[in-house]
Amino acid sequence: MKIYHFSGDRLESERFFSESLSEYIETTGLKIPASALRDVGKGPHGKPYFTDPALKDIFFSRSHTEGHEIVVFSDKEIGIDCENTEARPGIEDRYMGIAGRYFTDDEQAYIDGSVERFYEIWTSKEAYMKYTGKGFSEGFRSFSALTPPGAIIETGRVSGAPHIVYSVCAAGEGHE
Repeated sequence: MKIYHFSGDRLESERFFSESLSEYIETTGLKIPASALRDVGKGPHGKPYFTDPALKDIFFSRSHTEGHEIVVFSDKEIGIDCENTEARPGIEDRYMGIAGRYFTDDEQAYIDGSVERFYEIWTSKEAYMKYTGKGFSEGFRSFSALTPPGAIIETGRVSGAPHIVYSVCAAGEGHE
């Protein structure tokens, strides 16, 4: 698994994606023709995938937040989400209400009044839904990001941009 971060104009996003994918392919040692990198399809709930059979063993997920993008490539199903903590003025007054509406009881207890933990849970939930490919049809309250079924979630901050919180979800032991 390899995570790439981009900060800048959204118009440059596709170039960033292509360059990141090329670098990832190079680091894996795979021999893939450039023509295979062009086409991306979408699953029933919008999960993107490469349509060319040459890329059948490369999975990816993308997330955008004000002025930033993160993309992750892996050899297994993956999901990622990020949030710009500087771009949510007034969230300190609202996050527990949001948590009460969308988070499970154990997630709300974990937050324990911390806006930082709120962002961890929020990005973890979105990363899990991207990982499963079910998107918002899954429902935020239908699972706990603290014990995701059949998956593991790691949360962190972007080096050089600590206001960007991200979570990445992949298959793992998890908790059933």
